[in-house]
Amino acid sequence: MRPEEALLKNFPFEPTADQATLFKKLDAFILTRNNGKGVFMLKGFAGTGKTTVLTSLVKILNTYGYKYVLLAPTGRAAKVMATYSKKPASTIHKKIYRQKNNPYSEGLSFQ
Repeated sequence: MRPEEALLKNFPFEPTADQATLFKKLDAFILTRNNGKGVFMLKGFAGTGKTTVLTSLVKILNTYGYKYVLLAPTGRAAKVMATYSKKPASTIHKKIYRQKNNPYSEGLSFQ
């Protein structure tokens, strides 16, 4: 089954024209593979169905051999993503910065 068909099967609503276009783009992205280095950024205005699409997407990614990380710009958005997808999510900053001890200031710094 193609990713587009799997997304439609897991999507709880009739997709809008924009969502149908997104499913086609996700289908192409998933099948391209990009040697594991591809990034697909899903963005849109409030109420456009990003969370619903994401919920359907995380259900199928393992089927196609993908590992994924759910990241959001805010803690609140990460919490919403985690709740709906039932998968861990975190902020972008938490993923890209590491906390380390700073021997010069007796405190913590971020790298």
